[in-house]
Amino acid sequence: MSQKTRQKLAAIVTTVVFGFILYKLLERTLVLIWVNTPWWGALLMLLVLFLLIDYLIGRVFGVRD
Repeated sequence: MSQKTRQKLAAIVTTVVFGFILYKLLERTLVLIWVNTPWWGALLMLLVLFLLIDYLIGRVFGVRD
């Protein structure tokens, strides 16, 4: 599989995994997150979660060294 194909596949998988985890998290804790967390804290948590998933998927597909 070529490097470009791996990158595209990793991007798609990252998006799907992030969306699924975000959906499952917000499904149960939406009220708690919005009541107790400031808006910048919620954005920071989402950013960290996305970067972590992106890093892990990249490692699995061998996109990043």
